[in-house]
Amino acid sequence: DAMASASASQQEVGDSSKYAGLAGDARGNCSWFLTRTNKEHQATMDHPFMKTIYAKTFDRHAYSQYLAGQFLVFRELERLCAGRRLEAPLSTVYDESLLRADALEQDLRFWGGGAWGDLVASPSPATVRFLERLRADSDDSWLLLCHHFLQYNAVLSGGQFLGDMVASRAHEEGLSSAGGASGVEFYRFPADCLPTHARVQRYIDDMDTLSISDELRGRMVECMRDVYKLILATFDEAYALAPVQGTSYSSSKAAANSGDAGNSGAPTGQGGGGGGGGKKNKKKNEPPPPPMSPGERAFTLAELQKHSGATDGLPLLTSVLGRVYDVSAARDLFGPKGPYEMFAGHDGTYNLAVMSLKKQTLDKFNFELDDEEDKECLADWIAYFDNRYGRPLGSLQDKRHLVALEDLPRATKIPFSGLDDDDDEEEAGEDDSAPRSKL
Repeated sequence: DAMASASASQQEVGDSSKYAGLAGDARGNCSWFLTRTNKEHQATMDHPFMKTIYAKTFDRHAYSQYLAGQFLVFRELERLCAGRRLEAPLSTVYDESLLRADALEQDLRFWGGGAWGDLVASPSPATVRFLERLRADSDDSWLLLCHHFLQYNAVLSGGQFLGDMVASRAHEEGLSSAGGASGVEFYRFPADCLPTHARVQRYIDDMDTLSISDELRGRMVECMRDVYKLILATFDEAYALAPVQGTSYSSSKAAANSGDAGNSGAPTGQGGGGGGGGKKNKKKNEPPPPPMSPGERAFTLAELQKHSGATDGLPLLTSVLGRVYDVSAARDLFGPKGPYEMFAGHDGTYNLAVMSLKKQTLDKFNFELDDEEDKECLADWIAYFDNRYGRPLGSLQDKRHLVALEDLPRATKIPFSGLDDDDDEEEAGEDDSAPRSKL
């Protein structure tokens, strides 16, 4: 890791709070930003337009307008960043392998056909506002970095699945191109950016080397929240053109993997583990149920660490706040070479609370959570693991966290669960007006 300068044991000495006592690499800049924009990020994933992509029901014209906006925004972002690529802070993260404008133009030609040029020449009102804000923010290189951070990591982290859905839709419609275009170049990265989850971590490691004051962090997180609002406005416009029914990310992921043994998107009730998965909460706006009581099995940390996927025949286990889950049903996520491989065989409580993929803070027990955002984030993740993988098999007995379950607020959502989807989809069928985004 780019900022690794102390061992995990050194980081735990004298922890009175996660900010005061932790070494610099325990909680980097990106973790701080991610926890404070988590709700905004979730709103983009839950947007009705994105659900049409998950369901492969998106309207071709609406998707073309979305691509036109993306093309204009990325083209301008790349023009502005190129001019500052040798200056800090952009020089820390700038990488020409990430550039997306040319790929977007190819996709726009594929989906927009002969009208693609008209879409670019007459950008939508939301795209115009986005470009105006981007240009205004470019006067401050740190705010320009905010745009860079959000845009490229969004495509790297979620683009592979979206690309599969878009490619499937193109195949179903019998679309082809004489030039061999696939319509999903936006989501494809060169070999030096693969696997994309590792490239995301590399970006995070690089950005975490930057020295950012508290005052500057505050300005940057406000900028990021505004960028999310601009993104949601472009989604609103695209969906208004064709408000068709969609589906949740989790349901789409489950369907896409239904033929795989791992079934990474196993819907509730089909996950591995000690209870077969919790029941899906169907009532709109109802909070997730309280955490399930763990089973009676007692684990030591050493025993948990044997279940990392390195030994054939042993289930994949992970622990959240000492609650041990069987995540074998999501082997493509937690198994070898999966994006969350690092969590298998470890307690990931701290990492989940602060949204970090830094390996050196796994199995960390001596910390406190002072920020409500971190406590809410951890509560939501516990709800996620209960919902996805069922009742915990048992608990860690030889390790205790300073943070206890009773210290956490009630979970407000289950990440990626698709709760309320049935209601949303029924509304989409009954009312053709585009719903406003959740922010």
